[in-house]
Amino acid sequence: MKKVIFILIFLLPSLLSTQALAQKFSNQKQVEKCDFSQSGKWWKGDFASLPSDVANNPYTQDPEFCEFYQFSQDYFLYMISLNENNVPNFLDQSQFPLLETSGTDSCDNIHPKHAFNIRTVKSPTDKAEFVIPERIDQAGAQALYDQNGNVVFYEIRFTKNLCDYNTILKKPNFPAKTVEIKMAWKVLGAGDTKDNFYSIKADVKDSQGKTHSFHLGLVGLHMAIAADNHPEMVWVTVEQQDNTIACKNRGSGQTAKSFISKTCATGGTCHLLNETVNSTKISISPDKVSDVCEEFPWGTVENQPLDTVDGLNIALLEKLDKEMQQVLTAKGVPDELNLWTNYKIKGALWVSDIMKNSGSPTGANTNQRGSLELANTVMETTFQGTYNEPNSSLNCFGCHTYEGSGNFKPDGSNWNTTLSAKQPALSHIFEDIIKGQN
Repeated sequence: MKKVIFILIFLLPSLLSTQALAQKFSNQKQVEKCDFSQSGKWWKGDFASLPSDVANNPYTQDPEFCEFYQFSQDYFLYMISLNENNVPNFLDQSQFPLLETSGTDSCDNIHPKHAFNIRTVKSPTDKAEFVIPERIDQAGAQALYDQNGNVVFYEIRFTKNLCDYNTILKKPNFPAKTVEIKMAWKVLGAGDTKDNFYSIKADVKDSQGKTHSFHLGLVGLHMAIAADNHPEMVWVTVEQQDNTIACKNRGSGQTAKSFISKTCATGGTCHLLNETVNSTKISISPDKVSDVCEEFPWGTVENQPLDTVDGLNIALLEKLDKEMQQVLTAKGVPDELNLWTNYKIKGALWVSDIMKNSGSPTGANTNQRGSLELANTVMETTFQGTYNEPNSSLNCFGCHTYEGSGNFKPDGSNWNTTLSAKQPALSHIFEDIIKGQN
């Protein structure tokens, strides 16, 4: 009996420690402990200082939801920070070359300032003639127009390491810190508060060669970021706060936004709700444009308890948004960065086990994590699904599928094919970069 009692007494501290540790990394504790503050002059950081992997949680020794959002925040803050020429890093051609959809070399030293493209439908076959902008398109849809009747323009940039494609082709996945950036821009006009947008002045040529001078405001930003421990990339989406309203809030004291009319927002008739327009014109009549609302704020099914992954995801995103307001307006932060308080990181997507394929978001055993209903309203308007219906949207992995590392032999004997064969859909622009150099 004494021996049994001794064993129990010996084990008791360990059992209590385990229980206490489990309580510490519960969802509630994860939210409480997750820190999105920034120390020092974070806006002075260089690309080399960015993390090459998603950090491990100090309690679980694995990356948790918190660490993925810290990783996303680090990259977003770097992107909006100003270089020595007072230009945000994400527009710095020396770091992030433009994808030149004309078929020219995106990696040479001849760089256009911008490469704006109107959204058109992808060709149904690979043999058809290249239609600009085949790789700039909004997922699965046609052109999107704001409530002033002006088309949304798209651009893509990427980290310069993708230019060294021969090195990358020898690997099963893209190297850490590979970043692909997609931007959506609207023409700033009637009803727009220009100080609420990061904006640029630009000349855009239409299909007839006529040049139009615009003041453009950024309305959407995608970042796909590869990490050493997450080669599937962390898929992050950002939106300007005045894009639209949540679909569930229509009629509850809402007002017009960039992409939704007052009539639709206040509960009246909507025109082509969450659809797009079959047009390649730069502007059309405002009464012909579609209304857009957001089906899944934070890219997640709402009203779930905190002890669920959906509840945790939203709680962390809400905390991130609140603390970002403080980070961007703290003492010493350059005034030029204050306008980014008008933008929100709406969600991120990744996989749990990198040895397995990205698969489907359906079911409790899905390998996907984060914002499973993630869809940017100005980039994936028609793929948002239906509010509060889990798995009704087609998120990033619906088009950018990831082949798990478990599919590759440890000795590398099946690496002797192109990376596109190993990861046929993870990047939609890598082949364009290669072709542009050949």
